[in-house]
Amino acid sequence: MRIFWIAGEPSGDVQAASLVQAIQKAHPKTVHSGWGGVHMQKEGVELLFNLPANPIMGFIEVVLKARIIREQFRQVKRHITEFEPDVLILVDFPGFNLRIAEWAQARGMKVVYFIPPKVWAWKQGRLRKLSASTDLILSILPFEESWYAAKGHALHYVGNPLAERYAGKTGYAAESKEVVLLPGSRNQEVQRLLPVFCELAAALPAYRFKVVRAASVLASWPMISIPKNVEVIDAPLLEVATSACFALTCSGTASLEIALLGIPQAVVYKANPISLAIARRFVKVPFFSLPNLILDQEAVPELLQEQVSVDVLKALIRGRGEEQLDHYHRLDTMLGAQTLEQDAVGLISELVLSSR
Repeated sequence: MRIFWIAGEPSGDVQAASLVQAIQKAHPKTVHSGWGGVHMQKEGVELLFNLPANPIMGFIEVVLKARIIREQFRQVKRHITEFEPDVLILVDFPGFNLRIAEWAQARGMKVVYFIPPKVWAWKQGRLRKLSASTDLILSILPFEESWYAAKGHALHYVGNPLAERYAGKTGYAAESKEVVLLPGSRNQEVQRLLPVFCELAAALPAYRFKVVRAASVLASWPMISIPKNVEVIDAPLLEVATSACFALTCSGTASLEIALLGIPQAVVYKANPISLAIARRFVKVPFFSLPNLILDQEAVPELLQEQVSVDVLKALIRGRGEEQLDHYHRLDTMLGAQTLEQDAVGLISELVLSSR
């Protein structure tokens, strides 16, 4: 089996790597190539371009880099054609991957979309295009299966790789004064959040702060003064968050990871004001963090823009947020016991065999 992958974001790289690993266990002779990141590469994908290391996010940023994006489309189409895959697996990154899906489907390729665009939140018009351009849609969010079914479209919930990875693990220590800080995996996120986090640490000298620095932002890490009670760590979250009482998490996959580790948190986000204003006009859901979206309630605090202030964050850390722990137990139950190896791999294999 020959699989070509496209994962354009750091979180997609991590999730895709889990699926690569599951496929290799069942089909060790599979050949993997594609555009992705270092996590996929570690699992055996021949990396032709590190797309997560060169992220483009936000409405304004996309417009400013239109020429680069056009060249990326040209290059990836050439790579796919030369590789001649049995199946193309696209991971999240809808602005890019939906166009590739449409192009590949028109050329008779089998297309799997792993982690589809969040059409239930905004741009529902993408749903018809998504279904028409793919042979199989695999989800890691449990509520998506019923939402798609109600719209008359097929989608398979195949478990959440993060729930698999963090099963039975905890990073919470109730009496600790250690706070985990996750400023994001993109340069723009770090530039906006890290100064606030440093100011916060200076205002809470009795606490120890551990900043998890993502590999995708090493080269662009801001040169700012770090308080003495802050440690910047280049290691996986599981190695850093071992005895924390609280976490401040940039919106994204990390919020679910922190929840699965049982650490109370606040999810924070500061965006380009114009991009955020546009998003607010179109987004149709009341929450932006994964724990709250899955639970369909505000189980963890969410702070945007000017709400991300030192005074607000200080109060949340001192409040400890222990009421979140009961919500986390329900979250574990909702994510279920499905696994990629048991559910996703079989569906992909059946699709490939059906085309031979």
